Amino acid sequence: MASFNLKNFDAAMKHMYPYKKVENLCYKNNPLLAMIPKETKFPGRNATFAVEYGMTTGRSATFQTAQNNRGGTKLSDFVVTRVKDYAVVSVDNETLLAADGSEGSLLDVAKSKTDSALAALSRTMGRDIYRSGGGSIGEVLATDGGLPSLADTTIELKAGHAINFEVGYRIKASATDGGSLRPGVLEVTGVDRDADTITVNVAGTTGIPALAADDHFHIEGDAADGGTNLKMSGLDAWIPSAITATPFFGVNRAQDATRLGGQRQAWATSTQATIINAAVKTAREGGRPDAFFCNPTDWAELALDLEGKALITGTADQGASRRRYGGKDSAATFGFASLKLASPAGMISIYADHNCPINVGYLLQLDTWALKTLGQAPRILDFDGLKGVRESNADGVEYRWGYYGNLICKAPGFNCRVALA
Repeated sequence: MASFNLKNFDAAMKHMYPYKKVENLCYKNNPLLAMIPKETKFPGRNATFAVEYGMTTGRSATFQTAQNNRGGTKLSDFVVTRVKDYAVVSVDNETLLAADGSEGSLLDVAKSKTDSALAALSRTMGRDIYRSGGGSIGEVLATDGGLPSLADTTIELKAGHAINFEVGYRIKASATDGGSLRPGVLEVTGVDRDADTITVNVAGTTGIPALAADDHFHIEGDAADGGTNLKMSGLDAWIPSAITATPFFGVNRAQDATRLGGQRQAWATSTQATIINAAVKTAREGGRPDAFFCNPTDWAELALDLEGKALITGTADQGASRRRYGGKDSAATFGFASLKLASPAGMISIYADHNCPINVGYLLQLDTWALKTLGQAPRILDFDGLKGVRESNADGVEYRWGYYGNLICKAPGFNCRVALA
């Protein structure tokens, strides 16, 4: 054991977690995160790219009129900045020494903890790619007007939101996603994902006395708190439920709500009809959407809609997806079950993704999107050459994982947000 020091343990970590292994751990249960094209170069302070939302006005059957009305195309520049996310794991030296004396057991201890950190980070990335960037992971359904200083209090959440909570989370609250935080913090002591409730411990604190129905919960450290978003600007940011004149990465999307902020499709008579209507609307704008992502609950409803009808089931090849959409790394492939639905834009593959909120789906042209990051995401943060660092305030070794980047959309108008209720 004496020869198994930090330096050669770092070498072992390198072999345990090559990028292919990290990719397998992070993508296998996160369909959209796996299938979205990846760009691993994000130099400088931001990524600036133009979206054309208007053609030249210099066109007419009369030459003089075309000349008089000539003008440039309408362009808006999105200036996308990076966000950061981290997962940190600590392996204490006593545990390492107590691992029955064999290198294999020692590696198993470290691997178990590191896998847990990667799972937490990948779960967050898979969820964030659908969200607004404000940090919300769930909303309160109803309260009794606040949380008193009780030992334990149960809070009912909106449908499907409890899956985003873990025992041990410390959570803050705000009236809106990204809004100013209410005073106080709670610790999650229990999660009932069937009942959509969480149990929180407020012993010795005042909890969050002002907590109200429709409040948003945030993991401590994630909330925008009325300022700049700290989390990835996902689909809910790029294709919001409503467009306002508030600048988004420097663009006033109200100039052309669909070309700069995506399409929106209201609920029709059924899930199938709603998706087809969304495809018609998107194709009318010139889009060629090829994938639809929704919560498993909504996916099941569509499957029942299509029962007894012509239906093709298949899988998505993430490696093929990368080759098709320009990705350079096709090291891993992931199979995701899909339904196939004919549309004016061609066949659409419909995927169930547990990260997608209930009652909303996204019809996407995947080659208009990219998860743009500084290097691979996630990655072990080993810029000083060491994968592990000795902790200055504890008897152990710390391993840090994270990523720096954001989601970008090069043609929002070719994508559609779909209401499924």
